[in-house]
Parts: sequence; C-alpha cells; structure tokens
Amino acid sequence: MLLISYMFAAALELVMTVKNFQLGNLSYAWSFGFLLFLSVASIPLETSEMGKMVRAEFKSLGVDTAKYDLISNLGRSFAYILIIVNVFDYIAGLITAYSITFIMLVLAIFKYVRAEK
Repeated sequence: MLLISYMFAAALELVMTVKNFQLGNLSYAWSFGFLLFLSVASIPLETSEMGKMVRAEFKSLGVDTAKYDLISNLGRSFAYILIIVNVFDYIAGLITAYSITFIMLVLAIFKYVRAEK
C-alpha cells in the first residue's frame, strides 16, 4: 500500500509540475517538482534491502515510519486532487502538501525522540 501511495503521489506531482510549466508558473512548477523528487527518490529506497532494514529498525524502536509516510502521501494526493477539481488553487495546494509533509516528519521525529528515552 505504501509503495502504491508513493507512485500515486508522484504521478499527481508530475501532473502538477508539467501543468505549471505549461502555464508558465515556474516557481510553482519547481515547488511541485521538488515534491516529485522526494516521492521518486523514496520509491527505490522503499523497495531496497537497506530501506527495509531501516524501517524494521525504526519499528523495533516503536516508530512505525511507514504509517507517517502513508499519511503524508495520501494527504498530499488529496491536496492535489483538490487542485484538480478546483477546490484549491495551486498555492493553497502547495501549502497544504508541504504542511502535511512537514507535520508528518515532525511527528515521526517526535515519536523517535520519545522512543529513545
């Protein structure tokens, strides 16, 4: 499920990046492109042995990083869908996508710090 969520988020990020390049919104295109890079870079990490070992190690510490990544991917995808159906404009979608990513990262770090104590 996590791998599929990465691929779905990456596909929507690619659409947002290309669409904004076509519209001449280069700053938005680069912003979506950065999120696309994060998703695309995560896919090989997710499927590699090293990635599986890291996830297992975090899980043994009580931090299910896959949960945070899945919520982040689904949240970002939902924000992109809201852009596509014209509920959000591009900037609101970007702010939402980056906020969700940041919040999930902070929650995972917070959980890790608490697990280490």
